[in-house]
Amino acid sequence: MRRRFSNKSNVIQTRAGAFSLPQPSLHRHWIVGRGVCLYRYAAFAHVPRAKRRAALELKVPVWSPFRTTGFHAVWAESAAMVWFWDAEAVRNRTSGDGKDSDNPDRVRVVPETVFYPRKTDGLHLQACREGFELQHWHANVLLDAFWFAERPDENQIDWFLARRGIETSAPDPKVPLTPASAFDPEPWAARVPPGEWVEANESALVAACVLALVTAALWQEVRFRKTAHLTSGATAAFARIQDEIAPLLEARNALVGLRRKNLALSALLAAPSQAQLMGEVDRALPSASAEFHEWRYQRGELAILVEDTDPDPISYVRALEAHPLFSQVRAEQARKAGRLKISMQVAL
Repeated sequence: MRRRFSNKSNVIQTRAGAFSLPQPSLHRHWIVGRGVCLYRYAAFAHVPRAKRRAALELKVPVWSPFRTTGFHAVWAESAAMVWFWDAEAVRNRTSGDGKDSDNPDRVRVVPETVFYPRKTDGLHLQACREGFELQHWHANVLLDAFWFAERPDENQIDWFLARRGIETSAPDPKVPLTPASAFDPEPWAARVPPGEWVEANESALVAACVLALVTAALWQEVRFRKTAHLTSGATAAFARIQDEIAPLLEARNALVGLRRKNLALSALLAAPSQAQLMGEVDRALPSASAEFHEWRYQRGELAILVEDTDPDPISYVRALEAHPLFSQVRAEQARKAGRLKISMQVAL
């Protein structure tokens, strides 16, 4: 029998189960505990602002080890702080007898982290309802985070700092602890999506666009007449300059081609050997009983088939991503029970 929850309070889903929280909230949320979701920070400065959401939706399945993935993103300018989880597991928890209080389409699903206060620059330890989250903040942005079932010790903190490329001279870095009691019944305030802002200001935008088009048309007419007068003389001058710089362009293109070949050769020489790479993967696997059944490596892309007694995709993803040599790790169940297909990028 499914547990029923009050529709006036938030519900948090952890690895131990789902629990109703005592604090009342303006809007009811189904909170995905930090222990059952993963975190990524991604920058989209090279993507046009209107296409960043679509670019993120294409990235999430690449990061995720789950068959279907739910996610929540908080944007900071061109960067996204993204939490993602197994959508099927969350939907099975949130769906009930069809009433609004349990309907996953009418209850907003959000990660636990966004209910705790944002932190100042540096390293912080956030106590969660279950476990602890080690966080690295900068300029009000969560650059990296990792969840631990128990409070992390000094070695785990050092590993996290090395993962972020942070060097510290202190033998035991002091990490401020934020207690779980700092939990807020409402998540971080989100910015208004561009589509909603456009709808609210539609009339003013239309009027401004019409005025801009008329002004641009008049200015373009004047500019066209002036340009036509100058074009005849500029065409001859341009042709003369093209003839003069043609030998220089040819030499430059040859130099660029040679440089590309040198870079490609350097990358091939710097790549790790197959034996070294297999040893690093074996040491990174979370289970000592895991066995390799397939191995395919080409140009920085590695795909392996691993057999284990009871493989957990999340633990394999976390263990391999903790290694500085591997990134973009994905794991999924193979057809045969007890086997995982794992793919990843290898740093060259």
